[in-house]
This record gives sequence, C-alpha cells and structure tokens, in this order.
Amino acid sequence: MNITASNRPLLELRHFRSPELTWIPNTDTPFTLYYDETNNIRRLALTESGLNHQALDCFVLGGIALRPGARLPEIESLRRKARIQPSTKELKLKHFAEGDYAACLDSAKLEIFLTWVLDAPVHLHFSNFSVLNWAIVDLVDSILAVDRYRPLQGIHQDLKTELHALVRTDPLGYFQLLKTFDYPNIAPERHAEFLHAVRAFLFRNGFIFRNFHTMTLSDLLQQAAVDVTLVFLTDNKSDVLVDRFDDVFLQRMATFRRAKHVFDEEDQVRRRLYERRVVIDGQAVDYCFANSKSEPAIQISDVLCGLLGKHFSSMEKHSIEELEAWTSSLSDRQRRNRALLSQLIDNAHEECPAFLFNQAPKESQAKSEWFLDGAEYPEDYRD
Repeated sequence: MNITASNRPLLELRHFRSPELTWIPNTDTPFTLYYDETNNIRRLALTESGLNHQALDCFVLGGIALRPGARLPEIESLRRKARIQPSTKELKLKHFAEGDYAACLDSAKLEIFLTWVLDAPVHLHFSNFSVLNWAIVDLVDSILAVDRYRPLQGIHQDLKTELHALVRTDPLGYFQLLKTFDYPNIAPERHAEFLHAVRAFLFRNGFIFRNFHTMTLSDLLQQAAVDVTLVFLTDNKSDVLVDRFDDVFLQRMATFRRAKHVFDEEDQVRRRLYERRVVIDGQAVDYCFANSKSEPAIQISDVLCGLLGKHFSSMEKHSIEELEAWTSSLSDRQRRNRALLSQLIDNAHEECPAFLFNQAPKESQAKSEWFLDGAEYPEDYRD
C-alpha cells in the first residue's frame, strides 16, 4: 500500500510537536525507532456496571532506537543464552518472565535479556500513558480553561495528581457517578450539579487534605460550580472515555520527525493512518508497520514494552507504603534486574531525554523514580 499517494488528505503533525523539543539534543537525529505496545485496550467506555475494561493498566508504546549505521546484533546469541526453544518463532516477554512485576524481576532469563540489551548498540525509548489519568483529567482542564481560573495553570499537573489519587481509592464508584451524567457529554444545565456531585464523592470521607493541592482542588470544585461551563465535557460521545490511542503514535512521529518509525502490526491504527498522508511541516514522515515474526527489533521491543507496562502499572496501583514493604524484601536477582532496567533508562535519557515520555500523575512518576533510582519520595504524596 502506498502511504504517500497524492490523492489522500494531509495529516499535519506540527501541533503534536512541543516547541521545547528544539532545545532537547538528538530529537532531529535520523534514528530508526522500533515499536511494540502493551495494554492497548483500544477503547474505554462507561457501562452500567462501571467500565468495559476492569484492568486499567498503563498503556506503553516503545521499544529500541538505533543510530544511523548501527545494527541490532543477531538475536540467536540471546536465544542460546536464555535457552529459548528453537521452535519458538518470535520472542515475547513470556519467554523471559511471567507473572506480576515482582515475579518478572525475579527471573534469571530476564536478567540475561536486560544484560544483552545493555550490551547492544541500542537505546530504550517509550511513551507511558496512565489510562485512568487520561480518562478523568478533562475535568481539571475544563475548569482551568475559564479566564478566572487560568492563574492556576501553573499547578494543573498537581491538581490532576490529586484528582487521580482520590479517584484511585474507588474508581468503580467514580465511574458509576460519571455514567449518571452522560460523561463526557454533560448537558450544560447540569454542570453545576455535576461539580457538586464530584466534590461530594471525592471528599465523602471527610476533609482530610494530604497537601495544599488537595485543598485547592476541593475549593476549585466548589467555586467552579457557581459559574463554570465545562468546555471539554460537552459535545462528545456519551460514555466514551478513550476512543483510540492513535495520538500516542502520532506524538512519537512528531517528536522524532527525522527518524524512521517501524511499528508492530496494529490493524486499526495502520488502517486509519494509511487513509492520510502523514507529514510534519509539509515533509512526509517515514513510518511503516512490520510483522514482528520477521523483525527481531520488534521482538526485543515486545519484551521491553511488556516489562515497562508491568513497572508503570505497579507504580500507579500500589501505594508507596506497599512498595516500601515489598522493596525491603527484594531478592538479589530482583535488585539486579531493577538496576539493569534503571541503567537502560538512564542511558536513554543521556542519549536523548525525549526518548522517555511519561504521561502519568506526578505521584506515580515519583514512585517510579524512588523505586528505580532511590530518589527521595515527597511526603506530600503520603496519605
């Protein structure tokens, strides 16, 4: 299929590219980026019982990047070291580690894999998205779009983090509440009622504020109920929280506009992208979809994405107290694998900070940095 056919409408990615990328080194280097994805639920919608998907794990798109002229080593050496059966047609995370995040980190074969990747001339890259966060943050954005509340734009991520933390205590109950208002298509005459209902739900266990931003969120919801029209929560499809993940693909292509992007086969995304001519500043973006069975770099990306999905989902779903208790009893192998993953991330950041994109609440990011690098965990995020 010819993706540059002149009779197709243009899809210009300029607005997906942050101006800040101008100052980040190597974003215009012509890397070859290979991708796989994990936890792609494709669509998230409200139902009478809550959601059409009950496991809200983080969506990760990522894999490995090669500099111009670099080549991925033959993966037969990896297969031999990890004792992968010759009958195995393609490598996946399950061939190196299975189970939850703790079980994966305790895998000897995962240690072999991560060591092999560290020794290869490649760099890790990823985009991590908290699906739960993505589904709920339009509430904050809608309020802060109003002129009188725009001075709070500087703490919008903090407000979203507090909203996420409160919803995380009872996501099913929160989504059942949203369903009664046809969220995210709330009738304008019900906006005040909606804001009062959300505030009552979030703070139903008493006004216990863990930090200044929790208090600000409570006050903001109360004040906004008086005069705010929720601009991003009208004229949408009722009950549809996440319609597709196409924008994640487009954001990576816009970030690395000079790179070649090789995605694993994803029929729905491929079909929608091939309907347009994807360009940035009028120049065609170099991308394609490939079969992972014939592309070893995508197989390596599969393992990395699967592991990152477990890591970020664990950081989001577990409290810092639960993580501290678990970390205190890590086995030697778990510690080694944690250090190897941390080194991969550090190497990627040194090569190009834009390789690492983490669209998760600040609390989840802080837990990740604490777990991997020993960064101090903010006391403001403790309940």
